[in-house]
Amino acid sequence: MKIFKTMAALGIAASISQAAISMEHQNPNATEEAKKLYNFMARNFGTHTISGVQTGDMDTNVVLLQTDVKTVKEKAGKYPALVGFDFLFANGVKAGDDWYKKYTQWTLDAAIDLWNQGGIPAFSWHWKDPMHEVDAFYSKNGNDPEFTTFDFTLGFTEASADSDNPIWDTESEVYKKIVEDIDEIAVLFKQLQDAKVAAIFRPLHESGGKWFWWGSTGENGEKNIKGVQFAALYRLVYDQLVKKNGINNLVWVWNAERSIFSDASWDPGSSYYDVFSVDIYNSKYDYQSNKAVFDKMASLHGDKIIALSENGPIPDMSLMAEDNAIWSWYMPWYESWGGNFVSQTVDAVWKANLESPCVYALEDMPGWDKYTISNTPDNKACNVGYTLSELDTAVTVTINYPSDMAENGYLMITAKAPAGDTAKGNVVLKEGAIDLSQSKKITMKVDNSNNDGVWFTVAFLGNKSTDWGWAQPDGCWVNGGDVTTCEFDLTTTTKEAVVLEGAAYTEFMANLSKVYLEFSGEGYSGVLFYDDVKTDDGILINDFNDTKEKFKIEEGSFVEAQMIGLGVTSIKPIEIAQSSKISVTQNTVQFAVSAAGKVSVDVFALNGKRIATLYRGSIDKGIHSFDLAALPKGHYIVRVKGVGMNATQPVIIK
Repeated sequence: MKIFKTMAALGIAASISQAAISMEHQNPNATEEAKKLYNFMARNFGTHTISGVQTGDMDTNVVLLQTDVKTVKEKAGKYPALVGFDFLFANGVKAGDDWYKKYTQWTLDAAIDLWNQGGIPAFSWHWKDPMHEVDAFYSKNGNDPEFTTFDFTLGFTEASADSDNPIWDTESEVYKKIVEDIDEIAVLFKQLQDAKVAAIFRPLHESGGKWFWWGSTGENGEKNIKGVQFAALYRLVYDQLVKKNGINNLVWVWNAERSIFSDASWDPGSSYYDVFSVDIYNSKYDYQSNKAVFDKMASLHGDKIIALSENGPIPDMSLMAEDNAIWSWYMPWYESWGGNFVSQTVDAVWKANLESPCVYALEDMPGWDKYTISNTPDNKACNVGYTLSELDTAVTVTINYPSDMAENGYLMITAKAPAGDTAKGNVVLKEGAIDLSQSKKITMKVDNSNNDGVWFTVAFLGNKSTDWGWAQPDGCWVNGGDVTTCEFDLTTTTKEAVVLEGAAYTEFMANLSKVYLEFSGEGYSGVLFYDDVKTDDGILINDFNDTKEKFKIEEGSFVEAQMIGLGVTSIKPIEIAQSSKISVTQNTVQFAVSAAGKVSVDVFALNGKRIATLYRGSIDKGIHSFDLAALPKGHYIVRVKGVGMNATQPVIIK
């Protein structure tokens, strides 16, 4: 088999997904601006992608001066055509604060500014507790110190709440509070409508996810929302805005979690949304098209525009074209507020994408005053103009080690999960006879200065007297760039889906055989440092100052653990750059190297026997691809070794 460069189609015809897309806005009362916006998106779906970015820090109401928008311009040489805004501070207990009101008004001003320059405003709504008890939109499952237990299902009649057709009790306090918040949002959208501005609206986003109150509720997040209940809430938002308040300048999005794609009960109804979208956060510098998800969405809702409404690194246009998986738009989350999501795409990829004739930057938009609605899809062939393999996508990764390593020890966790896989492992922190029955909290210092945000927790294995039971408390989320202390509330410790309380807690926690650090990150590559794991009643679980200690990992994959500091200098090589990643798409294996050199690409059976050598010799710096289609159907391991790589990837040939 020979090495080849991935070639994008020179003439991209309209995707088959476009065939069933209506060219007309389904709201008969839609404003002229909304009709133009929807028609532009519908006509271009399948041939072009609209570039976007989400805003965080609203430090100006001039859209091109906003931090996240400027960052894309600096990297790509052009501005994004779509800009995401958020009604994050528009509702809730603090919505009347001067800063909150200023943020919301500047958001509206920037959206109007963007539209007048030919761009597309896209609104999300992190809806704060409608009861105005806490300033939070997360449920307990959101792993945030402040969360709401607001239960919108209490707004249904008692007899119908758990039925397949929940009915709103319009006299209930919960219903009235929900409607009050929606009406407040209507006033804001009315400002845009009066200014002759249209926008995309994505309410109740990531439906099916348990981290927002519209996905789960309760003191411990124990009550999961049903699909029919969510759908009823979505329809209420739509009906209250459109039918009661006359807000007709929006293109509506139903944004779903992949876990509920095939569960029709979550679908609000075809007449209630124009776009079907998903949020996908690949690892840094992973520009795959996410074809499998795109194809699944198209098979379920082929009459809808399909969009990638949140992402980390952007999906590369040349890969989208090759895979015939061309998202209507993409929108990396914000660079500001420590997000750094725009920087998860290297400048060369940003520049190539926004310069491609198949990607709309703000500079490429036709201008809404000039745009003419047409019922004919834009089937004009589109030449992407480049391939990803032609770009310099090498990334130099510098690990920031703790500054006090000379006098202090740390547990270093190195995760190296390829896209689509999960870095996970239970790292044994302490074993033997362990009694934590009087402990209520465990704390540990965490240095996550090198990475994206990540989740982990502690876990406990009981001894023989507890039948080797397994339990764990709520976890900790640490943002990228943070050096902080995580606190685990042991009163939330759950064993077999039951929170341990009273005598059950005391008996189990008095008879532990192991304490673990339980780590899990989908597609996660990075390095973390841990120190001083201890309880509130003075029990030291591990301070990582024993230079002879070795750390076992149980049920682990793509994770290594080692002691560093206090004279320990034999640190294993860390491979977390783009060059360490192997991806497999449509029977093609692809990887990138940051320098020229010799490499071997081999295929092994699961028993370890080598069955094929795809390539052996010298390669240039850049991205390289190899065809696996000639292999018989089955499960294999692909290994790439050389030029600083020693990486493997399981593959399935279908």
